[in-house]
Amino acid sequence: MSSYSRVVVGSDGSETAREAVAVAGKVAAGLGVPVTAVTAWKTSIEVLGARDQTWAERTTTGSDIDLTAEGVSEVEKVEVHGDAVDALLDTASGAPDSLIVVGTLGLDKASSRLLGNIPNQLAHKSSGDVLFVRKPGPIESVGLATDGSDTSIVAVTHGYQLAAALGARAALVTVADSVEEGSQVLEKAEAALQANVPDAVVEPKILTGKPADALAEETGAYDLLVIGNRGMSGIARVLGSTANSVTHNAETNLLLVNTTRN
Repeated sequence: MSSYSRVVVGSDGSETAREAVAVAGKVAAGLGVPVTAVTAWKTSIEVLGARDQTWAERTTTGSDIDLTAEGVSEVEKVEVHGDAVDALLDTASGAPDSLIVVGTLGLDKASSRLLGNIPNQLAHKSSGDVLFVRKPGPIESVGLATDGSDTSIVAVTHGYQLAAALGARAALVTVADSVEEGSQVLEKAEAALQANVPDAVVEPKILTGKPADALAEETGAYDLLVIGNRGMSGIARVLGSTANSVTHNAETNLLLVNTTRN
């Protein structure tokens, strides 16, 4: 049972990127799918962090070694002369249901929302799901955020399928004004999840407070938090959507599910 046919991971050889590669390897090995390791390079001396083809090849070779060590049996190496975001999106578009995995360097900085670093751009541009890696290690616990909406159920289903493939325990998480209201939301969400995954088993978790703040604070309880991408574009993004706020402020790994394609 898998939502993804391939994992696409980006790396520039940095420590945070290697952490992303390690998590990508664990995910791909658990799903039993291949990985494409992508490194983009630019030769212009006017470009910050300019590199060359040789550097890119060394970087993807290093990713290959790290991915193989995580149990991945098939690794494709791609070196692209150009923009890293375009390289990742183009590579992912070549394989249906790809999961992009990247580090989060700069994502928690307010300036990244204006300047648009790589993870921030992917959060708003990717037509598929993106896993943002903030901490290495195995994924043993997954929080599935829901407000009971149809789009959140899409995210919950994708997240649960990944949790099941990795053997992780899953919690269904909502933010409500009262336990009664939260229980109603979770009951509806669990029924919808089980309609998609009949044998799904989840732990209920009800939080209180402002959804964006409550979810961001709760992220420390899980190795991975799963949310839908509703509000990641348009006026909702400008005004500060829950998804956008959590993406920038989460303290753990985050799977951002693009629910608009379903």
